[in-house]
Amino acid sequence: MLRFGLCLFIACMSALSAINAFPLPRMAGGSLTGEEIMEKVNRRFRGSSTRMVLEMTLHDSSRQKDFHKSIVMERKKFGAAYRSAYWVIAPEHEKRVALLLSEDRSPTGMWMYFPATQQVTAIATRGFPALASDFSCEDLLEQIPMASFQFRLLDQERQGNILLARVEMVPATDRLKSELGFAKSIGLVRLDIGMIVHADYFDENDSIFKKFTADEIRKVGGIWTAHRLLMENLRAQHTTEVRVTGEDYFSPITDEIFSPEKLGPGFDLATGANPK
Repeated sequence: MLRFGLCLFIACMSALSAINAFPLPRMAGGSLTGEEIMEKVNRRFRGSSTRMVLEMTLHDSSRQKDFHKSIVMERKKFGAAYRSAYWVIAPEHEKRVALLLSEDRSPTGMWMYFPATQQVTAIATRGFPALASDFSCEDLLEQIPMASFQFRLLDQERQGNILLARVEMVPATDRLKSELGFAKSIGLVRLDIGMIVHADYFDENDSIFKKFTADEIRKVGGIWTAHRLLMENLRAQHTTEVRVTGEDYFSPITDEIFSPEKLGPGFDLATGANPK
């Protein structure tokens, strides 16, 4: 998720607001800096509580095989940050495998639940593959950890009536580069809605080895939503496509499920409801 992809997946899978309510200072010539643009992305509203049904397809080009997963994602705002939980509901042998990402400070972290052992395990590295896909856990974060990266605005371009900014993002330390698995990323940001619609990941040789794309963008309940998200791993010859087949931005969601202790029971697969 280059973190650019995180911003989405939902960037995984994320709902996006069209309105930026916070005026930002301008560079000479009227352009925002790279850091200001990413702060704008972080401030966009994704909904107070969100539930999505996701269909994931993993295509292995080297083996000419496709693998499919159905996932329920629930997200809730805690203060100024978000927590997101994902439950696999198909195929049968992966049912109830779960992933929790907490971006607020009580606590911050990533965890997975494995039903075979009924154990919750903390994820130590932000570059860990999310639900065995080409997205990393970092890619699924709703907000970019600003202190972890250095940003630079490269240029701006207009596609029709849409103004886009090309922003370079470099991990702040060599250790973080190693953990995330990329030397830099360059994202294309739609400035009107604060949405990252494309990102390229570069290795130490300045070669692109992974690409992210978000498209089929339309408003749902007044919130801009990308209904197709694609992560292409050129090095591994893998592609992960995620399609949003259902979304609900209005139903209340209990706080309890967004904790490592409650990740196992989590989403009620039988009734389609949250535990109370």
